[in-house]
Amino acid sequence: MISFNVIPITLAAGLSYALMALTVWSLLRRTPHGRAVRWWTAGLAVGGVALMLVAARGILPDALGYGLTSWLAGAALVLQIHALRLQIGLPSMAGRMVLLWLVAAAINAATLASGKLDLHVAISGVMLAITAGVIGWHARLAAQHNQSRSALLVAWSQWALMLALLIRCFSLLLGWSPAVHPQGGLDYALLYITTTLAALYGNLGFVGMVLDITRRAAAQARESQVAETTRREAAETHALDLTRLLRQRDELAGERERLLHLLAHEIRQPLHNASGALQAAGQALQAVQSVSVEQVAQRLGRAEAVLGGVRSVLDNTLAAATLLGRSAPLALQEVDLDFLIDLALGDLDQNQRGQVQLQWHTDQRNAECEPGLLRLALRNLLLNAFAHGGPGVQVWLHIEEQSQPPAVLLSVIDDGPGAPPDRLWPVVGKPHPGLAEGPVRPSGPRDVVGRGLGLQIVRQVMALHGGSLAMAAHPPRGLKASLVLPLPAG
Repeated sequence: MISFNVIPITLAAGLSYALMALTVWSLLRRTPHGRAVRWWTAGLAVGGVALMLVAARGILPDALGYGLTSWLAGAALVLQIHALRLQIGLPSMAGRMVLLWLVAAAINAATLASGKLDLHVAISGVMLAITAGVIGWHARLAAQHNQSRSALLVAWSQWALMLALLIRCFSLLLGWSPAVHPQGGLDYALLYITTTLAALYGNLGFVGMVLDITRRAAAQARESQVAETTRREAAETHALDLTRLLRQRDELAGERERLLHLLAHEIRQPLHNASGALQAAGQALQAVQSVSVEQVAQRLGRAEAVLGGVRSVLDNTLAAATLLGRSAPLALQEVDLDFLIDLALGDLDQNQRGQVQLQWHTDQRNAECEPGLLRLALRNLLLNAFAHGGPGVQVWLHIEEQSQPPAVLLSVIDDGPGAPPDRLWPVVGKPHPGLAEGPVRPSGPRDVVGRGLGLQIVRQVMALHGGSLAMAAHPPRGLKASLVLPLPAG
């Protein structure tokens, strides 16, 4: 039978446990898992003491060399089980484990008192093997729970120790190896070599498991921080959107209020004048013997003109309130320009229609537009010409074509006094600096018949068509206002 001096092997195993306890403690004591680390290193320290006592068997009394050694070894494994349960987050079961340890200690004491050391060592080895297997099972749970491969090192090292303990127990029971120091067989050497490797790889696995958990928690914290930042940015963006919507709502409410004031101011007085003119005409008809037909017609014409002005204000106001504030693109259609011009001229009273001369300078007779809006824009320019030119003004309506960029120009020319230089902008496609960008508001310079909306609406209509409004002096006197309506390329 091969035998070895077991003292050096046992001392090496005990020393490895002590060194690993110190290493694990120094590396992990400041981590968030300090409580589990304390229990684990306490188990290592107690296991190292137990191995030191094994090395001293034959020198110490059997109660210390065998009895106390078994109790300490069992306590070391119980402490490591408790540490792993804490790490996994399972209930501690400290009371049950202490009770089982006390039962095992009582069994060890009874077998030691019988004087049969082989039986005592074998039974102690079986109980330690079971405990090592339980540690391996908990390490496996920790590997699954924490998604840590390092925890598998703890499991495999403990299962290897369990196997070595069982081999040692069977050797003792079958009489293949002595239980008394200082000699031991191959099974003894295998046991304490496995114990040393368990101390090394098991504790490296425990350190790796704690670091894996720490890294995973840090990654989750970063992900949570990124998610929180994203949620905060989304909330801030939503708040900005709500603020913008509220501001737009307030602007729309203010614009609606201004339009209501405009309706109240610009329509009430013309309606009052029209009512007075109609009453005067009615009185004249009742007294037809003293009033000529020409006087009646004059008064009715005055009422018709006032009502026409009211209609113009209503059209401009409704366009500003309903059409020009929309974000959807226009529904363009091909329109005959002759028909459109006839509609616009038909909006003028009879005297004004007689003062407009239509001149064609192009063979282009069709254009893509929204006819209702373009008719409104052209009518506003015609009314503007009569408003600033006076009752005797002469007005020309030129239909022209330009090549770069391709466009049809509907130009309203008058021989009135013209306009101030700051109201002219001859560059096609470039808005006049005196007209603010954005929604139509009746707060700018007053133009068509004093309404304050006419040229603003013209500019907005042309912008919706992708065109522009150009205004320039017309020497020797007068004003030229052109609607620049783009033509399709090619």
